[in-house]
Amino acid sequence: MASSYVTCRVLSGRGVQCTAEAVDPNAELKICVRHLAEAQRLIHEAFRRAQEGDSS
Repeated sequence: MASSYVTCRVLSGRGVQCTAEAVDPNAELKICVRHLAEAQRLIHEAFRRAQEGDSS
């Protein structure tokens, strides 16, 4: 029996859904490792910019 997996829910700019496996298929946010890393990078940059703004 083939095991099934839950795919990433991220869409490209052209509306094409990512076909990679979701990191946590039971999570509310179903994203793959690549998109999770990109989200983490964006959050880190936003946090850094906010911290720089506070120190001015």
